[in-house]
Amino acid sequence: MAYAKLYGFAGNPRTRASLVAAKFEGLDLELVETNPVADGASEEYKAKFPLGLIPALEKDDFKLTEATAVATYIASVENKAGLLGATKEEAASVQQWLSWGNYHLLRVTGDWFAPLIGRKPYNKTAVDAAKETTLKNLDYLNKTLADRTFLVGHRITLADIFVTSVLYRGTEFVLDTEIRAAYPNVFRLFNTVYHQPAFLSVAGEPTLIAKTVVFTPPKKDAPAKKEAPKKEAAAPKPKAAAEEEEEPAAPAEPKAKHPAELLGNAKSFPLDEFKRQYSNNETPDAFKWLEEHFDPQEYSLWKVTYKYPEELTQVFMSANLIGGFHSRLEASRKYLFGSNAVYGVSNDSKIAGAYMIRGSDYKSIFDVAPDFESYDYAPLDIKADRDFILGCWAWDNSFEGKPFADAKVFK
Repeated sequence: MAYAKLYGFAGNPRTRASLVAAKFEGLDLELVETNPVADGASEEYKAKFPLGLIPALEKDDFKLTEATAVATYIASVENKAGLLGATKEEAASVQQWLSWGNYHLLRVTGDWFAPLIGRKPYNKTAVDAAKETTLKNLDYLNKTLADRTFLVGHRITLADIFVTSVLYRGTEFVLDTEIRAAYPNVFRLFNTVYHQPAFLSVAGEPTLIAKTVVFTPPKKDAPAKKEAPKKEAAAPKPKAAAEEEEEPAAPAEPKAKHPAELLGNAKSFPLDEFKRQYSNNETPDAFKWLEEHFDPQEYSLWKVTYKYPEELTQVFMSANLIGGFHSRLEASRKYLFGSNAVYGVSNDSKIAGAYMIRGSDYKSIFDVAPDFESYDYAPLDIKADRDFILGCWAWDNSFEGKPFADAKVFK
């Protein structure tokens, strides 16, 4: 039986830090998938946690919010791994780095990448300022680590786990190869902590982008006829940029529904059920289950290939490209499953994969990613294209004569 329930989702850096701490401690937590940004905080959730924040912890009648408090509590339950420091001074230093990582590093990194991926309105001046502050933070961290292996003491603590979790958020979108090379001490720590079995078991292989995501302006619609504004409809005064959270409790205004949400619940099976089948069974068995339950009126299958194979160089960089694409598909996670792979060798490779989506409108699922137009989309038939789909999901096929090299799953 799980020790407690943790509300959040694995892609959230604050939630991830708590999950990793639990792994270090050998503590079993039940992760209750909760994403207030994508789904809104339900009334039931706000009845337990009125601010609607994640992560949140629930153990019987005990309820706790605030990321650093939750992570600290988890690390302190049995303190097997000594994540909170060996002395009072070390314990205080751990808390110092948790506060710094949560407020200074995560907040400004989010202010940098969120507008680039469409999570916030884009303002070049604000984005440039956030980038400058993030790099100053990295410089501070790099100098701090010049004569030490870990942030506190001589072994991994919760401070290292939390800061690494935040840095990983940056490597998905903005901390590219050039930036990582400029701060070697920072990314020595990152690589050391991230590749601990406890961290890898939660986060999987890291996504390390080659080049920072570039803002893609949305296409402009035809201008609408202007009407005289009503005084009572004036927009509320926006929050100051410094007050914004990278993972806000809920949007300031009602969030538009995802187009796939309008389709309602699938009668054949919920997509999460197939994701469980895929995660818990051998891929051929999971695919057989899908064949028995698949309804083409409710789901469709798509071949997705990268348009510019001539630009691909190292295999690991191409795999990171896929990982970044998947990160930017987060808003469609409830309606999408699939795997995309690199086939071939360095400087001679292609990217191709197979995805299953709710409904048949691929564009409404994939265009949440600013770079979705870098890929071609073609419908697949579960019978006629069975070998291709199964091979993509089992990672044991070839593509256009090129052998399988690496892949990323989106589930």
